[in-house]
Amino acid sequence: MKRAILFILLTIVLVGCQSNQETIVETDIYNADSDIIGKATFSEDPQGVKVQVALEGLEPGFHGIHIHEFPKCDGPDFESAGNHWTIDDSKHGLMHPEGPHIGDMPNIEIGGDGTVADYEYVLPEATLKDGNGSMFSDEGKSLIIHSGQDDGVSQPAGDSGERVACAVIQKDTEREDGTNPGDQVEKEEEES
Repeated sequence: MKRAILFILLTIVLVGCQSNQETIVETDIYNADSDIIGKATFSEDPQGVKVQVALEGLEPGFHGIHIHEFPKCDGPDFESAGNHWTIDDSKHGLMHPEGPHIGDMPNIEIGGDGTVADYEYVLPEATLKDGNGSMFSDEGKSLIIHSGQDDGVSQPAGDSGERVACAVIQKDTEREDGTNPGDQVEKEEEES
């Protein structure tokens, strides 16, 4: 009986500690000129981490989008973000037989007006909590959008071109004050 009570109390304490962890993060997305062009939202989901993107100001068409290993967005080339985020020996690409990296995602499609309001994808092995697959390990990560389409198999980045946009992903990320084009794009989508 004492063991059962101790087990229940321990479970309550552990669940209480986990609920204090970050479950949603919003961050600004910057272009190579350091202009805010949108926002990315990361939220804990039963299947992993849900990534949502709303932005304006990129060339229409498909663009590679990935999570990178370092929380740095030094423009204009964003090389400071490092390589694609991976936690094992997997290869890049959602279609690669030895892939994907934990941070690989399907291409984002930018509309003819240069906007996207509804990109959404769940990173199945990621979490916003502590442990294996934590987006906050090593102080955080970054989201990178490339100039071209990711072919889903080529190494190391799907032949997706230059890095054209970046967002830092950290526990205590605060968005800048003022108008974010991503908020406006979402609002217009909701109204239509």
